[in-house]
Amino acid sequence: MTKTCPECGLSLQGRDNESDTCSDCLLTDNYSTIEGVIRQTINQPIMNKKEILLDPIEMSEALMLHIFNAEFGGELDPNHRFFECYLQLQLLKEKMLKDEEDAVIAIEGDEVKS
Repeated sequence: MTKTCPECGLSLQGRDNESDTCSDCLLTDNYSTIEGVIRQTINQPIMNKKEILLDPIEMSEALMLHIFNAEFGGELDPNHRFFECYLQLQLLKEKMLKDEEDAVIAIEGDEVKS
C-alpha cells in the first residue's frame, strides 16, 4: 500500500498498520526515535494489541510457552527438534532468576552494613 506523509508529502510504502508519517518527520523538533514512535502510536494505535515484553525472563517464558504449545502440542518430547532449544531456554531462565536473586541479596546486604 502506498501512503503520503502528511508532513512533507514523501511517498511511503508499507502495510496498513504501519506509520502514516515518515521517520524524518517523526524525529523533527528534536524528538528521539522513541518519542517519535510514541507520538505515532498515540495518533494511530498499534493494530496488534499483544503486550510487548521487555523483561528477558518474561520473553524466555513466552517463547517456552509457545514452543510447548505450538511445537510440542502440550507434551514435552525429548526427540523433537526444538527440545534442546526449550531446555536451553529453561536453563537460561533459571540462571537469570538466580542472578536476579543474588543481586537482591547483595543489595540487601549493603543496606544492612550501612
